[in-house]
Amino acid sequence: MKHPFNPCGFWLSEKLDGARGIWTGTRLLSRNGHDFRPPAWFVAGLPAVRLDGELWAGRGGFDRLVSALQTKGGDWSGITFQFFDLAQLRQPIESRLATLAALPLPPHCHKLPHRLCTGHSDLDDTEAAIVAAGGEGAVLRAPGSIYRPNNFFKVKRLHPDFDRSQLDNPKP
Repeated sequence: MKHPFNPCGFWLSEKLDGARGIWTGTRLLSRNGHDFRPPAWFVAGLPAVRLDGELWAGRGGFDRLVSALQTKGGDWSGITFQFFDLAQLRQPIESRLATLAALPLPPHCHKLPHRLCTGHSDLDDTEAAIVAAGGEGAVLRAPGSIYRPNNFFKVKRLHPDFDRSQLDNPKP
């Protein structure tokens, strides 16, 4: 059953299972405004602009990420900073993504790919492929939207995929 919401033309990206991070241009903060304490090498070379992103240790790496964040002097190797928005501009998302794409970043920092969604099937197929690869889901951002910290839609499975034949022929 299709939802009446039409995702066509929305910006589509992967929903990462990590910790939200805001780079203020000088400090790394959690989404609640608490200071993260990354090693100096992790923030060296970051631009002096406000960026919104996700600290990420890869698919299945959430526990390792939490350990690094909560342990003084924790191991930040293998953790990346995946930026998905420029957090200071009141410009439409298309302009922010273009500005973000042009920023030079250190090797462990990445710009999370976005692309335009072509409709329900595209969204369903993309989200299913992300989940099948061990990811969490997808994110949609409205075209022309201005920056707000929670101005997006998360698309996640409510239950894991299963073999439909198990409903018709349940095992005792």
